[in-house]
Order: sequence, then C-alpha cells, then structure tokens
Amino acid sequence: MTDLFATIERRSIWQDVANQIRTMIEKQGLPPGEKLPSERTMCQQFGISRISLREALRALEREGYIEVHAGRGAFVRSRADRERHMLETWVGGNGDNVAKVFELRMLFEPNLAALAAKAIDPDHVEKLRESVAALAANIDDPEKAIKADADFHRILGESTGNSLIDSLVHFVMTATGSERQVTLATKDGLRQALEGHTRILDCVAKGDEAGAAAAMKAHLEDAMDYAARK
Repeated sequence: MTDLFATIERRSIWQDVANQIRTMIEKQGLPPGEKLPSERTMCQQFGISRISLREALRALEREGYIEVHAGRGAFVRSRADRERHMLETWVGGNGDNVAKVFELRMLFEPNLAALAAKAIDPDHVEKLRESVAALAANIDDPEKAIKADADFHRILGESTGNSLIDSLVHFVMTATGSERQVTLATKDGLRQALEGHTRILDCVAKGDEAGAAAAMKAHLEDAMDYAARK
C-alpha cells in the first residue's frame, strides 16, 4: 500500500532560533542598525549552545536580515537592504551570460520605462539628461561611459518610486557589468547606446508611456543584435 503521508522532518534547533529572530525583526519592526543582544545573552534566553546560535545568525545573514561584525555583534538591516540583498543574490547567480542578461532585461525594462514616464518629475528628468550628457562626453573613455550607461537605467528605476524596481535595476546593472561590457566595449556600441538613451529620455520627459516602452525595447534589441555580432 502506498504511504499517504510523508515523513515529518525534525527541524534543527538553529532553525527555530532563526525563525524567532526573523519574526521579531519583521513583526516587532526592529529599526535598521539595531544591535541584537550579545551571544551570551541570547544563548541564555534561548537555552542553546553558541554553535546553534551562530548557525542561526549565519542563516539570517545569508537571507539579508542582519549583518554580523566580528567583535561588535549582529545588527538589523533595513527592509530595503534585505530586498537588495535578495535581488543581488538572485541576479548574481543567474547573470552568467549575455543571452540570460538580455532575457531578464527584456522582461521588465520596457515596462520600467513606461512606469518612469508615468511617474517622472523634473528632478529625475534632469538627472537623466545629465547621465546622457555624461555618456556623450565619455565616448572615448569606456569605463566612464559604462558607468553613465548604468546610471541612466538606475535613475529610471529610482524615478518609479518603487523600491523593489529600484533594487532590481540597481543589482541588474551591478551584477551584469561584464556582460554589458560586450555591447559597450567600442565607440560604435557606445554611440548606439547613446542614441537609445536619447530616444528613451525624450519619451519619458514627455510622459509618453507607450513611446518610452517602445524606445526601451528597441534599445535592448539593438544591444542584443550588436552583442550577437561580437
């Protein structure tokens, strides 16, 4: 007869401890930078060994809930930091080639551009203009030009007012730097990026959501075509 139930797995002590600390951070809203009690105090309160406590703290650090500093203790990270940490871990583990990077970017960046056009304000328009100007001024300096390229996309993410989108864009740009260098390694690639950014900026500044999405899609398609020829 086939078993109806799966065997129950017994959780380790450190998992229970990690769950309690995680709940305390999420439900009680411990402020960013708050220091957790000392290891000695937590061991006494939980009734556990330092080995179990440290395993729990390592798990929470991997998840982005805390930062552990040797000799100083464990400190609570902000929710925004946790979101960025999770996205950085995910993107960093999946951005290992050009094709995957462009699949990811095509999935969300046209919609990002549309959201930016909808939510844009004069300050962010000015920041976008400055990043386009920086790219134009550094066509002969790939390192600075690549930074200006990343800044443009980060500013678009920031302009939406959505912290998750902002975090995703930030870490896509950070974690995929080597892949973006494929399309931005030459003056032709940089000029093509400049043309794309200029079209996107024009649409975003006018609040043209559909135009911004189309311009971003065309920009990414041009970059993909260029990368395929390299």
